[in-house]
Amino acid sequence: MRARGFTLIEIMIAISIFFALVMLAGPMYAEFMANTQVRNAADSIMSGVRRAQAEAIRHNTPARFVLNGNTDWEVKAPDQDAVDRSIQKYYFVEGSKDAVPTPDAGTTVTFNGLGRIIPNADASASMNLINVTAPGANRALRVLIGTAGAAGVKLCDPAMPSTDPAGCP
Repeated sequence: MRARGFTLIEIMIAISIFFALVMLAGPMYAEFMANTQVRNAADSIMSGVRRAQAEAIRHNTPARFVLNGNTDWEVKAPDQDAVDRSIQKYYFVEGSKDAVPTPDAGTTVTFNGLGRIIPNADASASMNLINVTAPGANRALRVLIGTAGAAGVKLCDPAMPSTDPAGCP
């Protein structure tokens, strides 16, 4: 009567095939995670800018989006006593911890009660784009703020041609 089960050789072959597959998939997984962190950070920043614009319209008063380095962003608006209060503060966390947003100029953009960009109260340069990258990512994303005279916000890929809807103008 023959015993059932796997032989040691069969188990070793299965383990070596599994190990080879893991070694092939590891770099692709790391790149996928870095690209996901870039996307999460860019989506978060774009949502924050839109939130500042919506708060300005909702309260018919200026609201600011402030990018605090690569750690967090904040939406601020004056309250009844004209003192700035933080409406929302978002810390870049696990999904985007390695993504690095870099402003082209300035770290603040201010919207008026109509949702249009106005000069900052402190006379600093108004932020018009934010590049988001991460170590190990094969792509970068860009958040455009108020492009071509409009007050809109767009997330685009600078590697795409400008004629593509996902490309940056």
